[in-house]
Amino acid sequence: MTESRNEKPLREISLEGAQKIGQGAHAEVFRIAEDTVVKVYFPTVSMEAIEREKALSKWAFVKCIPTAISYDIVRTGGRYGVVYELLNARSASDYVMESAENLEDFVEKSVAMMRQIHGIRVQPGELPDMREKAKGWIGRCGQYLPDEICGRLLHMLETVPESHTLLHGDYHLKNIMISEGELMLIDMDTLSAGDPVFELSTIFNSYRQFPSIAPEAAAFLGIDVPTAFRIWDRTLELSLKDADEKTRSDTVQKAMLLGCARIIDYMDRTPGLPNRELVISRCVRDILSGFSPEKR
Repeated sequence: MTESRNEKPLREISLEGAQKIGQGAHAEVFRIAEDTVVKVYFPTVSMEAIEREKALSKWAFVKCIPTAISYDIVRTGGRYGVVYELLNARSASDYVMESAENLEDFVEKSVAMMRQIHGIRVQPGELPDMREKAKGWIGRCGQYLPDEICGRLLHMLETVPESHTLLHGDYHLKNIMISEGELMLIDMDTLSAGDPVFELSTIFNSYRQFPSIAPEAAAFLGIDVPTAFRIWDRTLELSLKDADEKTRSDTVQKAMLLGCARIIDYMDRTPGLPNRELVISRCVRDILSGFSPEKR
């Protein structure tokens, strides 16, 4: 990575003695003081992407999304990071695995925070449109699925209402920290706009689809498979508690189908991932099952 042009040299910090409190696909999180954490990115993440996430974090804070205040971009051991203010931060996965009561508390707060996010309206063109992204997912599925099924996926996508609702876009344990008993998001690079069903599709992928195929997907989140399934089931129950049976069934089916299409797209674009062929084949199977006659 290269530093941004026309910028003053970045402050260098040391992680010696710092406690690692989280890790995702693109970065690790370390607590460097009682009220400060640093998100240290892996070398594959560009400075442009880091600066974009920092800017989105500030945007989210202004919009009153529960998130940490982002400060400066720093260097540490040849890598780059963003410093955040986050008092007594801890991993959400550690909290969830401590007890059944903590798991229930987390899910209730997670759904409440999700509703808060979805209550924010995004101006047209301000953030990426998830419906447009989903068209790309389905397009990439064409090499794995019959044309008829891809056509039905596109038709289903057309039934998802156009919406300027704010979405996080990657809403799971790895992107949530706990500070003073409250949930805080520290990963904003996937912010987008669209119907909340797209958010549920990501949650379905994280807690149900991936763990059902490979248990290590749950381990990546810092939990076990039964806990992952419980988070999905309870999230669904709380999110759709006021919906009638048909609405609930339709929403779950759309979340599953969109989630599987998104996974196929991601796996197809990322050679070398573990269990790649197995994951794609299972998602293809589940899409075909979702359109089976008894599901109509």
